[in-house]
Amino acid sequence: MASMAKAAMAGLVAVLAAGTAWATPGALPPSQACAAQTSRYETALGIPPQLLHAISIVESGRWDAARRAIIAWPWTVSSGGRGQFFPTKAQAIAQVRRLRAKGIRNIDVGCMQVNLSYHPNAFASLDAAFTPATNVAYAARFLKALYSSTDQWALAASYYHSQTPSLAAAYRRRLMKVWGDIGTGEYRPPASIIREASLPALPPIPALRPRPVSPQVAAVSRSWASHSRKVRAEAARIAAAYRKATLAAYEQRQVHLVDASDDGGSFGAPY
Repeated sequence: MASMAKAAMAGLVAVLAAGTAWATPGALPPSQACAAQTSRYETALGIPPQLLHAISIVESGRWDAARRAIIAWPWTVSSGGRGQFFPTKAQAIAQVRRLRAKGIRNIDVGCMQVNLSYHPNAFASLDAAFTPATNVAYAARFLKALYSSTDQWALAASYYHSQTPSLAAAYRRRLMKVWGDIGTGEYRPPASIIREASLPALPPIPALRPRPVSPQVAAVSRSWASHSRKVRAEAARIAAAYRKATLAAYEQRQVHLVDASDDGGSFGAPY
């Protein structure tokens, strides 16, 4: 266990080091950091193109007047249904500390708005929580774990927000619209900001266990799966019946044509 813990911590430290790259000369500014990291982790973890980016837009999107587009912002803090965008990481961290001092624990942070109450062990520090590479890395692993549990990307993305069916459904509708809009180029970051040279190599990340699914959500998932199987089975029965009827009609025509030929009719005449 000790060696595993050391390996996990080493991976986390590597992620933290990678996440501070934007602050170095020639690195990405905050307005581009989230998009760059979501693009990288989509490729690294086999997440459908732009899905993680779409989630970041829904979670921490703000209007960028200069680019005339909505971008994900790394210094975003949300609590009680109210989101705030801060100009610096330090200010975002200070806001989280103020909220905690008031006894507030349900706080979402960073590019992917990871909830610090539901994911208390996600980050080694608040600095790590607001580091784009670390924040996106955890969210990407969490999404991939949800996919492993559901085998459906849209459902996994819905559960990223909530496993309460009504909340998940509403989130899914909003997310699917944003994901579709990305295809028009409205939200897609310029290729120049996701150049290989501008980003560090992806470090190893500790494995994330799937979040346990509540009995209610599990029951709904089983119901959907059962319904899907019934629909597919019914479609198969209809197709089989159609093929059988088509074959019977063909055989009947052949019999008619043979009878017509025996009676001196014109063989091959239309039925």
